[in-house]
Amino acid sequence: MTDEAWAAFEARLRAYVRRRVDAGSVDDVLADIMLRLVQHEAKLQSAENPMAWVLRVAANVITDHHRRRAAEGRALDAYREQPGNQAVAAEAARDDAPSELARCMQPLIRALPDPYAEALLLTEIKGVSQPRAARVLGISTSGMKSRVQRGRRKLRQALLRCCELELTRRGEVHDFRQRTNTAGNCNGCA
Repeated sequence: MTDEAWAAFEARLRAYVRRRVDAGSVDDVLADIMLRLVQHEAKLQSAENPMAWVLRVAANVITDHHRRRAAEGRALDAYREQPGNQAVAAEAARDDAPSELARCMQPLIRALPDPYAEALLLTEIKGVSQPRAARVLGISTSGMKSRVQRGRRKLRQALLRCCELELTRRGEVHDFRQRTNTAGNCNGCA
């Protein structure tokens, strides 16, 4: 396989995985997929449609990943419920910062000017694709993309006015706290 073909294959596989797992798990899931591909190289070579076979392997690895995460979550919940494990519960609360922050996004989005709020509520909260959201709102797809980009910038500004974010090296939210001088400006956030 040439370098160009490999780069195209890896980009397509990464995009497939990125749509199905959280950003922090993409590299781990890709590594698991590659391991399975190497372990079953003979099956890959004999596959009638190799890309379809690779995507089936990827889907299986992603399913395993979600099952493993769910099992780990149940085990951690059971452990936290045992007496004397308050330190673990406190650590878990910090790990849940992205979920907690996500809950306060809707009020911040709703406080944006209407065109941006509509665009973000449709695409980011309801999960409607940008082309479909454009049809719903009666605007062009490029107009919707512009609204979403501008809305994201405005949302980021509003969030940073309200909260101090602690990010991981990868740029993911690790923890956050409400800024002390913004008591009435956060719409219930933090």
